[in-house]
Amino acid sequence: MAKNLLLEIGTEELPASFVAKALEAMPELCAKLFDAARLSHGAMRAWGTPRRLALFVEGVADAQSDVNELVMGPPKSVAFDASGALTKAGEAFAKKLGKSASEVEIAETPKGPYIAARRDEKGRPASEVLPEALARLCAQVPFQKSMRWGAGDVAFGRPVQWLVALHGEALVPFDFAGVSAARSTLGHRFLAPAAFDVKSADGWLDALRSAHVLADPAERRARMHEALLAKAKEISGELIEDAFLLDECLSLVEEPHIVAGSFEATYLALPEEVIVAVMRGHQRYFAVRDPQTKKLMPRYLTVANTANDPQKIARGNDRVLRARLADARFFVEEDQKTPLAERALRLSGVVFQNKLGTVAEKVERVAALAESLAEADVPRAKIAHSAQLAKADLVSLIVGEFPELQGLMGRYYALAEGVDVQVADAIRDHYLPKGAGDAVPTDVVAALVAAADRIDTLVGCFGIGLVPSGSADPFALRRAALGVVRIALEGPVDVDLRAALTHAHGGLAKQDKKVAAPGETIAKLDTFFRARLEAFYGEKHAPDLVAAVLAAWDGSSLRDLDARMRAVAELRVLPQFGALSVAFKRAYNIAKETPDAAVDHALLAEDAERALAEKFRELRPTLDAAISAGAYAKALGLVATELRAPIDAFFEKVFVMVDDDALKQNRLRLLGGIARTVNRVAHFHLLVTQG
Repeated sequence: MAKNLLLEIGTEELPASFVAKALEAMPELCAKLFDAARLSHGAMRAWGTPRRLALFVEGVADAQSDVNELVMGPPKSVAFDASGALTKAGEAFAKKLGKSASEVEIAETPKGPYIAARRDEKGRPASEVLPEALARLCAQVPFQKSMRWGAGDVAFGRPVQWLVALHGEALVPFDFAGVSAARSTLGHRFLAPAAFDVKSADGWLDALRSAHVLADPAERRARMHEALLAKAKEISGELIEDAFLLDECLSLVEEPHIVAGSFEATYLALPEEVIVAVMRGHQRYFAVRDPQTKKLMPRYLTVANTANDPQKIARGNDRVLRARLADARFFVEEDQKTPLAERALRLSGVVFQNKLGTVAEKVERVAALAESLAEADVPRAKIAHSAQLAKADLVSLIVGEFPELQGLMGRYYALAEGVDVQVADAIRDHYLPKGAGDAVPTDVVAALVAAADRIDTLVGCFGIGLVPSGSADPFALRRAALGVVRIALEGPVDVDLRAALTHAHGGLAKQDKKVAAPGETIAKLDTFFRARLEAFYGEKHAPDLVAAVLAAWDGSSLRDLDARMRAVAELRVLPQFGALSVAFKRAYNIAKETPDAAVDHALLAEDAERALAEKFRELRPTLDAAISAGAYAKALGLVATELRAPIDAFFEKVFVMVDDDALKQNRLRLLGGIARTVNRVAHFHLLVTQG
């Protein structure tokens, strides 16, 4: 009968990141071990706190599954000698399975005769298999860094203090790191420190809950969030939600208790982002807003591991936060003594990348590139000013302490100096989007600087061979490329990608940077961007549609690519698409080798080919104009409504590959002209016909 299994590894306090990574890995590790041991099992759940890692496995069998299989050995020619006796290779195979020479048989396979022997093995009880499997599981739990302690040579995230292993109600005895598995576990370090026995695997979670330990991270997170909301309301505030902090605090406590603290209101004169960064980055404190004004309150919430003496905890936290805020105020006041324009000059002493020069040189390139991307009506002076100040706060004291405030502090300092609001906003927003779910810049100046900044980085890195491979992407080039795509498609400016890459390469060459030739660099970046675009559009459209449109796109305007995608997607849902797609595919396949040349209407012998040629001659100027103007939906709409019937009739009634070469070539030119025209929008021959 299958029973649930519980393994608990009790340790000294583990860092929060250690807990998360270990719990993520444990189910897969256990599944591999159990599968290799032929122990059937059900679902697995990993639970943990700073002091324990646990795995709960449903329905672990009482015994291994039996084995009854034919095991293949070496070829017959290798296993037997000329006299028919087993060779050393044949004997080794038989010995491995515990068989005599007479028990070895010949099995015919597609590769010829091989020797084989039947392996019959009765499954061992789980009580014999589990100790070894669990000991191996404990040894395989991954950590960022492991440590050794005492006289033993076992490495683990932190010293192991106790082990619990229960299969149903039965103890699974095994040793790991000098500790023997038992029924005894420990509750909360402060609120229930005494050891106690656990009766069964099923009762472990509830038993710990009674001892002030919420071992299930999901339950602990929900309880923590509820308590934070309640405490914020209790102090007449509103919690500033922070998923990162919730995750950080999750593995710092076994039972969350919320303590409210405060700081002097005079610190509210600091930018809100600075105060929140001090709380969040150094102390893991949650900020609180006034529900009416939506302004920051001089209060904060912290997650503690005990409810004992919350006033004492708050006093200690207040002292630490007060010191941190005093430091931040000093940084901001010192920073404001130096204007941003003067601070920007110091960027000449900051290296962006050894081969690509300083940040000051990058700023110069970005300014020129951003201007080249702009339409005529965008003020060049604002673009240049924004680019020149965009990175100035990188050499400020506050950003040196809190890098996540880059851009935000530049805007704050710019506004304090009286810099134009559009320029100040661009300093902040040129870092957008920072991630996949982040917004893009909404202002044209900010969007231009944002796109130029990323394109300069991409061209520079590819030009010196810093190309992402596997998971290695130190300059976040994949994210930069996706950022350019999203700025063009969701923001206020289009990006002519090929022109931008060419201009960026010219900027690097002008500064005498030793980058690869423009053709080579841009070709690699074209491939790189197409891979990013394939993934980006793959979330919205079928892979063959994306491939068909990308094949027709010239690598320039990103909005042009988007218009093509939408037009083909709209065409694809029409009922006539299937037949139309087949017809275009046939036209392309038949005529793809035929040179582009005019159709001789005098050679049109059949009514169906005359009708198709006439309709195409009538439509072609309109189609060419629509495609040239980027009106792809209009062009494909005309194709769907006007060309479908005549092209269907052509393929039904006209035989193309006739013996008369002039007639054949004329028909091929007609089909080739149609295929080339629609292929200017998308390569329809790459589309898979549906239904």
